[in-house]
This record gives sequence, structure tokens and C-alpha cells, in this order.
Amino acid sequence: MTVSGDGAGGELQVTVRWRGPAAVLTVGGEIDLVTAPELDEAVGGVLDGGPGLLVVDLREVDFLSSSGLQVLAGAHGRLDTGALRVVSTSTITTRPFTSTGLDEWIKLFPSVDQALAGVAGTGG
Repeated sequence: MTVSGDGAGGELQVTVRWRGPAAVLTVGGEIDLVTAPELDEAVGGVLDGGPGLLVVDLREVDFLSSSGLQVLAGAHGRLDTGALRVVSTSTITTRPFTSTGLDEWIKLFPSVDQALAGVAGTGG
């Protein structure tokens, strides 16, 4: 599944691939007030598939607003504790998590493989 939008706030690319029971959502572009609904729709579609784990890779994101954080917090609420993991290597995406304290609930990882580590059936 690939979603690509072109809104006034920028462009958002979302790709989903499954690794066993885990869904890996790779996001690129800007996550702002305009594109957050697209992200929410993509995340909701993945969650409807019942993943045991959702990894959201934000390494290709150029901007992350509070609207994007709200989408991820909502996903966290729909999953078991620890079943949402975020991949981030840039302060652009890491700082919003740490400055709001959201990183206390949603763990951040430097790579998809590390986010998948210890999850049976993912190759991680």
C-alpha cells in the first residue's frame, strides 16, 4: 500500500509493508495540519489489519507538527502497550516526542530492525 498526497501544506508519502505480524509504515515529507488526515487514514487502514506491532519510520519526514503527534498518540491508544514503535534519527522528528513526553509511551528507535528486535516472525 502506498499513499501519496499533494496538499497545500506539502506532500506526504506513506508506504506499508508487512514483516510477519508487524506492519512497517514508512513516512516521508511533511506531517502538518493539512497532511495529518492522510497519515491518520493510512494508520487506521493498517490498524484495521490487526498488526501485532506497528513500526512508524519517520526518517524521511521533513516536518512533524502536533497534528502528526496526535495521529500517533491515537494509534498508541488503539494498540497494546509497547505495540507502537517509532523510528527517528533526526531532531526534526525526535524533538516533538521528547519535548511533549510522548516518548515515555511511544518508544523511539534508530532503525526499523532495532524496532522489530525481539518480535517473533519479523526477522528482527
